Amino acid sequence: MQLEDWGEILKALGILGSPRRNGNSSVMLQACLEELSSEGFQTELVYLQEKRINYCLGCGTCLREQECAINDDMDELRQKIRDSNVLVLASPVYFLNVSAQMKCFIDRMLSFGHRPSLRGYGGAIVTHAGVGDPKVVAEYLCRVLKAWGIYPVGHAIGFGVLPTDVKPDEVEKARELGRMISRAFREGLKPEAKKEDFELQKQLIKLIKDNKEFMKADYEFWRGRLNLD
Repeated sequence: MQLEDWGEILKALGILGSPRRNGNSSVMLQACLEELSSEGFQTELVYLQEKRINYCLGCGTCLREQECAINDDMDELRQKIRDSNVLVLASPVYFLNVSAQMKCFIDRMLSFGHRPSLRGYGGAIVTHAGVGDPKVVAEYLCRVLKAWGIYPVGHAIGFGVLPTDVKPDEVEKARELGRMISRAFREGLKPEAKKEDFELQKQLIKLIKDNKEFMKADYEFWRGRLNLD
């Protein structure tokens, strides 16, 4: 049965952090999205390299007034994320972490971490590395998804340097990731919160309570949910 038979077309958004449009991370991400498309999802791929996304200024406007002070392509991208059901983040491993493009994007999503409003969304991670352990970066990105309220279904990783180094079995892993996402939606997302997740949220709530004038939008978001008064 195709997902559209449910009466709702689910949307999957892929965000690529590589500066190379057709690099290894891109090949794997496209394979994942192709599988999701074959499962009935409406898919879209965003190349961060081709977007005008400025650095976070650390001004705190998004914590006080909800909206970011910077006017660039992040406004459109945030709306695309809100309009999707699935978010797949893909990044090469550059010097032990995500690419600069991906990190800049994550920093500009600060309000989503302070006011996680994407609960019920599914997510997944694709990483590719020349050396080191891409799983470490995948785990970091999974924590990012959880901070936004998104349930990370799984990840697919690969190894290689040149744009043609991606291996057939790695592409198949990416396709399997797409199938995992589809199964998760068919069976119903079942998030599993870990102890460290609760600890992080506890620290965040304390930070907001202690700085409620500076973080007015955050405080209003959590006040009704946790009876902060």
